[in-house]
Amino acid sequence: MKNAKKLVLAALMVAMMAVTLCSCGGANIDGTYVVFEADGKSVDEAIKGYEAMGQSITAEEICTMSFTDGKNFSMTVMGKTMGTGTYEVSGETLKLTADNQTMDATIKDGVITITANGQNMKLKKK
Repeated sequence: MKNAKKLVLAALMVAMMAVTLCSCGGANIDGTYVVFEADGKSVDEAIKGYEAMGQSITAEEICTMSFTDGKNFSMTVMGKTMGTGTYEVSGETLKLTADNQTMDATIKDGVITITANGQNMKLKKK
């Protein structure tokens, strides 16, 4: 009886781990993500700053990340492609690889948090 309880408990733990891994790992995040926050400030503040200087700019022009085919990504900053490569999702970790360099970001509740060029940015799906 004692061994049967242990086996049932072990089987339940394995099943829970499998469900957790299936729901977290390899998530498909395909789509375009647009910056909405940089260094804790709303991107709207940056847009107003550009407008005060007589320039018109959108959040999409400031920074976007596009994910396709469940494995490829590109990042555009100020209208210029800054990098292209591949990505992997493991739980909340987003591993980006471009030009033999790897950068980690996080994805939680549909929000990507990344640090690029010393600036912390948050992006959400368009």
